[in-house]
Amino acid sequence: MPEQPRPAVAKAPTGLIPSLVGIRGYLSLVVVAVHVAPFAVALVPATAAFFLPVWHHGYVALDLFFVLSGFVISSGYARTFARWPGRATFGKFLWARLSRFYPVHLAVLAAMVFAVLASRAIGREIPHGGNLTWDLLRQITLTSGWGGAHALTWNGPVWSLSAEWACYLVLPLLLPLVQRLRTPAACLVGYLVACSIPLVLYSIIGFDDGTITYGMPLPRAFGGFLAGAALYQLTTVSDRIPAWLGRVTGPLVAVAFLAIVVASNLGWSTMFALPVVGLVVPALAQRRGAVDRFLSTKVSLVGGEYSVALFLVHVPWILAASLLINPRTFPGPVWGTVGILALVLGAFVLAWLAYVLIERPAQKWMRRLVKRAPGAPAKPVEERVEAAVEHADPAASGRSTGNPR
Repeated sequence: MPEQPRPAVAKAPTGLIPSLVGIRGYLSLVVVAVHVAPFAVALVPATAAFFLPVWHHGYVALDLFFVLSGFVISSGYARTFARWPGRATFGKFLWARLSRFYPVHLAVLAAMVFAVLASRAIGREIPHGGNLTWDLLRQITLTSGWGGAHALTWNGPVWSLSAEWACYLVLPLLLPLVQRLRTPAACLVGYLVACSIPLVLYSIIGFDDGTITYGMPLPRAFGGFLAGAALYQLTTVSDRIPAWLGRVTGPLVAVAFLAIVVASNLGWSTMFALPVVGLVVPALAQRRGAVDRFLSTKVSLVGGEYSVALFLVHVPWILAASLLINPRTFPGPVWGTVGILALVLGAFVLAWLAYVLIERPAQKWMRRLVKRAPGAPAKPVEERVEAAVEHADPAASGRSTGNPR
């Protein structure tokens, strides 16, 4: 009996995918707009038509961040964590992830503690200061996003990095589980199940801001991260579906935006749009079309590289600057517009300073402290991103850059 040909193995995306770096910067801009919104509306009430929808519904950008992280981490470490890689390799993976954000996080936190102590010395209190015991300890140990908090204290946005850190801590359990999805149908079902984790749970206990950020955020993070991992697994078992998504990237982005608008107009949480929005990630991974080319440009890549610093500095800056930039000191629409621009541009400048003076030097220093573990990628994701930013063609297309994993 003649031997039956084996089914072709799908070619999953390898190396760095520039557009998945570039999109991070624009997602960070959405997060900044969400947090600027109440101050902008107070300064210039006429901006409410733009800022209020962003304020109330733009948080889905964070859910897409979780999906993006699950996809990218899976693409870089799927082989490493297909089985238990050993404590040394796992420890160096965690160290590499910490090097990406922890130095800036500690620097911003130290500045906030100093500001709180200095303001208390003169009889004032900075908003969202938090206490110097339990709240501060949770920020330092990256556990502020594990649930049970009474409010967003100190640097509020850190809750999402803390929740993602929890995903990293159990990555050796998550990836082998996802890799058991060996057919396209199984991967799609796994993706929908992962998306449904936060949707079902929050439909029961509520979608209020407190619950989904500091009260019980881990279902949101794990659901998004697992959804991203399932989408990457889909690219390893199927060529057809990812290729089709790549061909319709532009229309898919439009449909995703429409899904967000529909959910918001129906009075639903925009997290219900996640099953559609998340499909943008594997579509971009196919490196086709105008959207991919736009997100792969030098400007987009630089924005993606600065996104962590921007994410970490913008809320402390806005809270501090709002003491001076407010409707009393910047009255009227003209001065109010100047105030809004000052809030936004100030965040950009601080992000650039944090990246140049803290993030990149500290990241390189932390990498030099450890040797690459056997079985780890030849270059961590962070190094491949830096190489892409430094060598990107300003007229970049969707071609691959960086080294294969």
